[in-house]
Amino acid sequence: MRERRKRLYDLQHSYNERQITTVIKGDKLVFQSNGSVYREKVNRPSADELLDAWSDKIETKVFEGKHTEDNGNRFSSYAAEVSSVKQVNQALKKILRLPRVSSATHNVYAYVFTNSEGVTHEGSDDDGEHGAGRALLREMKDNNIKNCVVVVSRWFHSKIGPRRFRHILETGLSATANMA
Repeated sequence: MRERRKRLYDLQHSYNERQITTVIKGDKLVFQSNGSVYREKVNRPSADELLDAWSDKIETKVFEGKHTEDNGNRFSSYAAEVSSVKQVNQALKKILRLPRVSSATHNVYAYVFTNSEGVTHEGSDDDGEHGAGRALLREMKDNNIKNCVVVVSRWFHSKIGPRRFRHILETGLSATANMA
């Protein structure tokens, strides 16, 4: 906690040098101009975290979506319910540990959740599929999907152009549909 608070003070100082007014409220950095809240990005778990954490008991329930194939490229998706950054990290670890997912060329993910204080957090990662994470996040928001993390895996075989985005979005949404 102390390191996190120090990091907030450092961030506040760097913003103040650029004449951007911020206030620290609890464990958050709030921008006074528009009321936005600084949030840390959820980083992709490292290989060490995935390998070392086999002993961790992760109770997150994972829902599987449909599988699609196009010109040798395979797509599959997984989703989990989340309500905190910690749960997003645990869900990512659990999904990325799955034998089928760990062998994928790309694992694109996006998440949206509202925490206990009513603050909405969102984020995404492309994992080499430029723009795919943002597109998946936008599709989740457009379909009013909340408190969820979605991982779409792609096994690359050949170039299929923009069709890959359609497959990523369709398979991703199929996993969230299975949560209901």
